[in-house]
This record gives sequence, structure tokens and C-alpha cells, in this order.
Amino acid sequence: MKLLVLLILGYAGIAGLLYFAQTWLLFPGAGRPSQPLDHPRQPERLVLPSADGRVELHGMLFRAPAEAADLLIGFGGNGQDAELLGQDLAADFPDQQVAVFHYRGYGPSTGTPGEAAVLADALTIHDALTERARPPRTFAIGISLGSAVAAYLSKARPLAGVLLITPFDSVAAIAKESYFWLPVDLLLRHRFSTVDFMADNRTPVAVIAAARDRVVRPERTQALVARLSNLVFHQVLADAAHNTLYQLPIYKQAIQTAFAALARAADQAQRRE
Repeated sequence: MKLLVLLILGYAGIAGLLYFAQTWLLFPGAGRPSQPLDHPRQPERLVLPSADGRVELHGMLFRAPAEAADLLIGFGGNGQDAELLGQDLAADFPDQQVAVFHYRGYGPSTGTPGEAAVLADALTIHDALTERARPPRTFAIGISLGSAVAAYLSKARPLAGVLLITPFDSVAAIAKESYFWLPVDLLLRHRFSTVDFMADNRTPVAVIAAARDRVVRPERTQALVARLSNLVFHQVLADAAHNTLYQLPIYKQAIQTAFAALARAADQAQRRE
């Protein structure tokens, strides 16, 4: 009897620890410093207030050579530095306007990250940037955790297309795989249900996945892809893992091909209107 009690108390203790630690586990990049990089294409540095005015969101906007260039808003992974992502996307898409912001609590952005706050911030960022940049069309690019944020934005705002890189159906589904012995549905506060954000969502979608992904397992990406109603591009990169995907020469070609597919789909949609 005593052993049973100890086992129950130990189980409850572990469950409680994971409940309170989940924000730290899901947002490991919070609190890490970020330094502006020296790059030939220097951005405008932007600071936006959150919807409630309590948080400062720091980001960057890379202007394009042409005035009437499309806008790409990037949302990075949970451990990704927005500074690096911004510079990479600016190099990959030199003819487009590119914007990336640090999640709240990341780099110079203030506040504490969480699902509801990060999703609300995405709307704030979109609305401020479309007002400032006046693009003919706006696209979103989401990487890993950022794919859920980009998907949410595509549901809440009229985007021309969304590119999801190493996406998943939901954080809840991933957590259930790793913590199958815990009542995940009761404990999880940050669900990031990409599949729900894309339900009945006609925004053109492009997906790039890594064949050897061990963070977002292929089943989780496939579960999402199977539910997409307007998939215009899907490529799985062989020999690519979750964090090595970007180092492969084929990656740049893949994201440019994916964006071209989104642009064509957006053109077709405009002609039908």
C-alpha cells in the first residue's frame, strides 16, 4: 500500500512539474539575447506595441527594390533567432519585402510567450506591416512552431498564401507521442492546433518537410497535409532532419519553388474574382 501511494505521488509530481514547465519547454528561446547582424541588405528596425499595450514587439522589415513588391512575414521555430531568420529570408527573397519579429520574451521583445499571446501578436504584426508597407499581396512563412502561427494568421487575415516548413498537426498530438503516459489533454495549455487553423481554410498552402525529422515526425506532418483543402506544393527533402534542413543546397530551391507555386495560385485567385 505504501508503495502504491509513493507511485501515485511520484506520478502526480512529475505531471505537475511538466504542467508548470511546459511554457519553458515549448519556448526555449525565451530570454536569449539577439544581436543585429551585419548584412548587405539592412532592414528597418521596428517596435510595435502589443494589442493591450503592455508588451513591445521588436522586429525588422527588409524593403524591396521595387515599390509594389509583395510582403512575406516570417515566423520562426521555438528556438530560432528572428535576426537570423530575417537575414536568411531577405537573402532568399531579394525582390520581396520581408518582415520578421521576435516572439514576445525573445531577443529584445518584452513579455512572456504563450499560445494566446503569440497568436494575438501575429495579428498585430500583420496589421501594422500591411499598413506600413502597403503590399499588393501578403504571404506568411512559418517554420516548425511558427508554422502554426502562420496557419492561424491565414485563417484570421486574408493572405495570398502560406508556406509551412516542417509543420505539424498540433502540439497536443506531438506531446501525446512523447508523454503517452500522461493525461496530455488535461495538462496542456499551449496546443497550437495547426490542423484546426487550416480547417475550411482556402488559403493556398505550400509544405516543405524533412524526411528524417525526429522533432516533428513525418506522421504529424502527413496528418496535417491530409487535411489541407488548397495544397499547391508539397516536397519532402530526403536526408534532411529538423535542424539540418536549411543547410542543404536543395532547400533554397525548394522554398523558392514553393513560393512560386503560391504566387501562381494567388494570381489565379485574383483572375477568378
